[in-house]
Amino acid sequence: MLNALLDRCKEEWQLALTQRKHPYRFFVLGTVANSRPELRTVVLRDFNSDSMEFTIFTDARSSKVSSLNKNETVEILFYNPEKLTQVRVQAQCVLKVEDDILFNEQALASQKDYTTNLAPGSPIDSVSSVSFLNEEHHFLKLVFQATQVEYLELKRPVHIRALFKKEKERWIGEFSTP
Repeated sequence: MLNALLDRCKEEWQLALTQRKHPYRFFVLGTVANSRPELRTVVLRDFNSDSMEFTIFTDARSSKVSSLNKNETVEILFYNPEKLTQVRVQAQCVLKVEDDILFNEQALASQKDYTTNLAPGSPIDSVSSVSFLNEEHHFLKLVFQATQVEYLELKRPVHIRALFKKEKERWIGEFSTP
């Protein structure tokens, strides 16, 4: 049953890539900046079950990129309110790459997200004062490789908690007290 829990997580992450309303499609990414945690919701763009790598897209000028340049360790949180499961993933940012081909494959409306004149989080007078670049973009692909996965399922009569750690290219799991 222990390995089946990790396999179930992998299946859910794969489903999140194709099912727009899957609860794991949007997840919380935590970074550290100036010794403080920073959390934000991001979109799962790709998942590799063999390497346990999660991919997101972002603006290269965003605060998460600045944080990752100083500390590549992250925590990722997935939650399914229907199944009452929470999956926490500790990971390392293993790739930060500008990818023009991938940028051009995005829908035009999505491309706009990476072409604002000002960096994300910059103060503006009003929403209508946002302006966009014509030729330039700040699209960045980020890849995070999992080093630990903690699974928690709220279930009666007994909750289920398991911890999986990557050790020498293998995932070792153990149940723990919920």
